[in-house]
Amino acid sequence: MSDHPSFWQAINPQLTIGAPIRPDPLRLDNSGLDGISDKLMREGWLQVPPLFTQKMITSLRQGILNLGARGLPPVYIYVYDQPWQLFAALRPLISRFLSEDFRLLPNFWAWHVSTEKGSSGWPPHRDCQAETRFADGLGGELLMSLSLWVPLTDATTDNGCMHVLPRDTEQRYDPPLDDPDRIDLNEGIALPAKAGSVLGWLQDLYHWSGQATGKSEIPRISLSLEFQNPAFEPLRDPLLDITNPPTLDERLALIAEQIPRYRHMEQLDFDPARLQQPPV
Repeated sequence: MSDHPSFWQAINPQLTIGAPIRPDPLRLDNSGLDGISDKLMREGWLQVPPLFTQKMITSLRQGILNLGARGLPPVYIYVYDQPWQLFAALRPLISRFLSEDFRLLPNFWAWHVSTEKGSSGWPPHRDCQAETRFADGLGGELLMSLSLWVPLTDATTDNGCMHVLPRDTEQRYDPPLDDPDRIDLNEGIALPAKAGSVLGWLQDLYHWSGQATGKSEIPRISLSLEFQNPAFEPLRDPLLDITNPPTLDERLALIAEQIPRYRHMEQLDFDPARLQQPPV
């Protein structure tokens, strides 16, 4: 049955379940972090060149392909340790914005956008409808939360790379923009990114997937997680520790919660209860 590790290990023997999460934090020097921080606070988004080993990216990408071959949505990649390990390695980046004691929100997803013309990920949206940045009393801003997104294949303008609506562009909308259908998609900035890059945005920043043009032979495969500064009340319970991720049963329960929560974004036709049915 699906609550037994052997079920999942048979699908992805190259990945692990329940191993200790002890990633080597990625080395980002202070000057690099300063530039990333300035861009995030000024424009609302960040982009970091590839940081992860080819082995890590390849194993996760193959993991999502193997799940798809079994009729399972990409989000089930979070059954395994490696997605948690990948994001845990980003501690120096995340703690720069959300404090050393940052926590993981129980909001996550994974995508496999096909190369068929017109295919895409999610339409324009914000990850949080509430204000997520506040004056710190020292002339700067204090962030409540942050979303990070990692492509496992090269994300291009031909396979649906991410787009963002910069803060200064949004501020020109009158009245204030609260309906994503009002966004002029031509005002968005496309963010092509190599596999293993890291993209991030403030959670009140509008962002969306481009559409596949049919010219790419590479699907857009990617992961995302959301993080919170624990100085604020939780945006969603339970807040998690990225270095001590949930057990297999807890992961399965969290994944089952994500599917109805985000079903409207991509019309996903999958019922997690199917995994509890004995094989025919």
